Amino acid sequence: MPLYRPRARAILRTPAGGDVRTFPVRVRRAQLESNDHNHADTLKLSAEWRDAGVDPRLLGNATVDFYLGDASDAGRWQPTRRDLRFVGIATRVARTARESEGFSVEIEFHDFTRLFLKAKPFGTSGIPDYSQTLDDAWRRIVSQTPGAAVLASRLRRQGFDTWPTLGTAVAARFAKIGKVPTKPNTDAWAVWQQCVGMMGLISYVKLDEVIVTTSTDYYTAKDPPRLVWGRNILSMAESRDADRANRGVGITSFEPLSGTTLEALWPPVGDEHVRHKQVGAKKAGDESALRQAEERDYFAYPEVTNPDALLEIAKRVYEERSRQELEGSLHTAEMRVATLGGSDFDLLALAAGDVLRVEFEQREREQLASLGGMQARVDYLVARGYSESTAEVIAASADDFGQLDPNFFTKRVTTTFEADDSDGKFEIEVNYCNRIAIAAPSFGSASRNAPPDGIDQARP
Repeated sequence: MPLYRPRARAILRTPAGGDVRTFPVRVRRAQLESNDHNHADTLKLSAEWRDAGVDPRLLGNATVDFYLGDASDAGRWQPTRRDLRFVGIATRVARTARESEGFSVEIEFHDFTRLFLKAKPFGTSGIPDYSQTLDDAWRRIVSQTPGAAVLASRLRRQGFDTWPTLGTAVAARFAKIGKVPTKPNTDAWAVWQQCVGMMGLISYVKLDEVIVTTSTDYYTAKDPPRLVWGRNILSMAESRDADRANRGVGITSFEPLSGTTLEALWPPVGDEHVRHKQVGAKKAGDESALRQAEERDYFAYPEVTNPDALLEIAKRVYEERSRQELEGSLHTAEMRVATLGGSDFDLLALAAGDVLRVEFEQREREQLASLGGMQARVDYLVARGYSESTAEVIAASADDFGQLDPNFFTKRVTTTFEADDSDGKFEIEVNYCNRIAIAAPSFGSASRNAPPDGIDQARP
């Protein structure tokens, strides 16, 4: 295992007499949590009293730039933009005293989504209308969100070339009515997510920018990092939610001007991944018979009345929901790991939405395969952190590892740092999920996301 010398630094900015005071603080402990696009990232920081020992009331509006990196190569660590892991706003400040450590300041920060969550109830003058492009809608929302002006020009698109017009998500006649519908007593972030969701897109805050991306680009990585049991994983645990497997989704809406009910289905009717009953050859083209043979959950999305936009939303809901079938977590003390292609990956930069490859070491796979009995294999896996139900599925397919997809999707990353007399210590916890479609009798089918040609699928 490589020897790391983890270092952390925080830069606080706080109003002082009409100016902004900037000062670095030494970090005793830090816990950084990177969440998905529906939740704010958070940072809990314990700083030296001598650095941040001012009245907590004066730190209430403080912002922070938090850096975390490795000083092994440079010796004397000088953080750069590459080491910037979090930018956010103080939400809670407290002074504490411990006999072994003396006084310290405990501060909790949230990322900039907090500004928008606090803007509640959101004024009607800030509600975008259907004639606006998505970036225009963003600027209108920001204009009515206290403290958010700096973010007006920090909107970034990813995976598409031009900002779409909100009116393209609804019927042309309906778009002429005016503003985007919102719920009573809503906040600014909910209004923004409404606008983004209408277009079948995803938006989240990353450091001091707001990213807008497609669900495909959000969940895609060409060269994922590899974490391998028996090599760089300290502990791991997984469990399977079978109720989410092989279920399609249907999104419904109502177009009030024409009195028409719209429906978008994904996967399409007849797709083998949602079919649960056999359909006779004579009824193979009968949509009604095919629907009766499948399992599908329906969700209302009344704000969108454009069929194409509704279908994109159905795809997004299906992808996000189906990935929850298998959930797991692992712990590692690695800062850098190799990717599938052999490149170096900064694990401190791993975030919710990234693809992660979780595998067994080759000798571990061989050991499992060598255990002839089902119960021996199950016991072997349970001892390594797997739940009983997941262990049974894996044990049943131990002779057919090559068909199982080792690529997972990161849900949450929690990084913990603690300073000591020399440098510091840290640990990363990754919560991940993926869709594994298990088909009897072989228990060997995998995610529909096929691997690139020539890549060995080695996950149990």
